[in-house]
Amino acid sequence: MNEIKIGIIGFDTSHVPAFTKVINDPSDPHHVPGGKVIAGVPTFSKDFDLSYNRVEGFKKELIEKYNVKIFDNIEKMLEVVDAILLESVDGRRHLKEVEPVFKAKKPVFIDKPLAASYDDARKIVELSEKYSCPFFSCSSLRFDVNISEARNDSGLGKIMGCDCFSPESRISVMPGFFWYGIHGIEILFSVMKSGCMSVEVICSESADIAVGLWKDGRTGVYRGIKQGTSSYGLTVFGEKKIRQATYHPDIPMYSMLIKEIMKFFQTKVPPIPVDETLEIMAFMQASLVSEQEKRPVMLEEIMK
Repeated sequence: MNEIKIGIIGFDTSHVPAFTKVINDPSDPHHVPGGKVIAGVPTFSKDFDLSYNRVEGFKKELIEKYNVKIFDNIEKMLEVVDAILLESVDGRRHLKEVEPVFKAKKPVFIDKPLAASYDDARKIVELSEKYSCPFFSCSSLRFDVNISEARNDSGLGKIMGCDCFSPESRISVMPGFFWYGIHGIEILFSVMKSGCMSVEVICSESADIAVGLWKDGRTGVYRGIKQGTSSYGLTVFGEKKIRQATYHPDIPMYSMLIKEIMKFFQTKVPPIPVDETLEIMAFMQASLVSEQEKRPVMLEEIMK
């Protein structure tokens, strides 16, 4: 099989050098073969310091270490690549930046979050369908070794519920859980799957907690840790047993995600149902409304 030529959009996240190293460096112990990052468009957000403060350093690293060719617009880069990693750290840019990719029918991985709002996420899905171009989007925590093993434990029996946790921080340009809560919420939905009916959020100095009620009566809980010891993990409540896990510190979750991305670039089949990803976005949007209005929020209010 021919090596897949990969282009990157957005150079304002540490994922850019981390992903490129796993893909391009055969000496990396967690190297994933099958493709090569050859080009990039170093977009960034002028109103977001965690974007504009990082882009030049990552751009320099990709040029000097991996000989990545820099383009000044997305359309030009699309002419020389087979697939796209949309890595822009600012989810507000994703809708605008992914449209030319869909038009060119290049399979694309959109890094978390899919967008900075449910409305933008829905428009991305509609564009994907309009141009018949596949994509997927997720947090790398979904494919962490320990979390995957816990989720797929056949000894659990029917899954009755799940509690997940991850570090929590907030920024103004991507409010609520869109910035960092996505990690724990991604874990939650990887276990519970779609079908969440409502969510209610409780916030305190030490944690932000979202309690979801599924249509079949099950409950799923996300705890965003703001104080004290922090990690990523879950407790799965099964009909036959309870399974707990925290992320694997020695096997980079990035490499596990890259394996799924490479498989997707080859097959054009997303590893996650689009409906599930869209429901995650609705859950986070509903959580924001719940936090602001101090009430349970039905997801259908968001998805109507």
